[in-house]
Amino acid sequence: MDATAKKLIEALQRKRQAEGYSLRQLSAVIGVSFSSLARMERGEGEPDNNSRIRILEWLGEDVEALGLPFERVAHVHFRASKNIDSKTIHALLQVANFLERKFGIKRTTVSRPMNAPLPETSRVILSKHEMEAMAQTFRKELGLNDLKSLNPLKIKIDGVTILTIGQIESLPPKVIAHLEGPGAMTWSAMSVPSDEERDTWVIVRNEQHQLVRQHVSLLEEFWHILLGHKLTKIAKVADVYGRTFEENEEHDAFYLAAATLLPESIIRKAVKEKADTVKIANAYGTSPELAEYRIKRLGLWREYKGKSIRLETS
Repeated sequence: MDATAKKLIEALQRKRQAEGYSLRQLSAVIGVSFSSLARMERGEGEPDNNSRIRILEWLGEDVEALGLPFERVAHVHFRASKNIDSKTIHALLQVANFLERKFGIKRTTVSRPMNAPLPETSRVILSKHEMEAMAQTFRKELGLNDLKSLNPLKIKIDGVTILTIGQIESLPPKVIAHLEGPGAMTWSAMSVPSDEERDTWVIVRNEQHQLVRQHVSLLEEFWHILLGHKLTKIAKVADVYGRTFEENEEHDAFYLAAATLLPESIIRKAVKEKADTVKIANAYGTSPELAEYRIKRLGLWREYKGKSIRLETS
């Protein structure tokens, strides 16, 4: 264990003991596993990036007094590709900072740190059946039957502001030029919670992308908000630490976005009629890949490919 890590763990142990936390209690508070904390305090392991940041956030003001380095965590959700570069991320952060000044960001003070994982009793696990029903209800509320395609760019949700880079006034020209130019292909959207208590958000979408990609990206962000998901997880994007949603929440939001764009009845009908995914995608403003995803998740891939099964007789 290097000197900085040792200093951090010693500070953690001092504060834990001073405030009367057991290792298990502290684990629940800061979102680092009990076994990891126990190994660290025994000097048998160093904290990884996520654990280190969570410990530093819990130490709070003690961090500066100890002279420990601390990368600030941006309270935004980046929807970006894995190969996004540092310049693009920092340009997006400049946009997020501008939005915070413009909308007056309000953070909720809670006893559980925002980076701590949700308790098991707070986790909502949705079944496939439930998500199909939710997507169908969503479409009905918009006045759409299954035969009509959905344009997510026309959806309005109370408390959610949708902007493009070009609609944000007073951004530095260099930031605009980069996000709409060289960096455009590596990010899809960015969500900023503007008032956590009122559950209001600002979403910046990348209008440089193809509409099919914008549609699913925007719907994913919508479903995160409508399901009450919170930015509780820390993720490193390029050289910046930002917030993201839990893995099961990301899965649910994507599934619901796909189910909202491509209703189950249409997919079943298309498979039965042997329509290919390109035809389905073109009719509903999505990509063929999303149509394939729907077919597979509905358990229709074998039927779609026409693969019969049989027992061989001698």
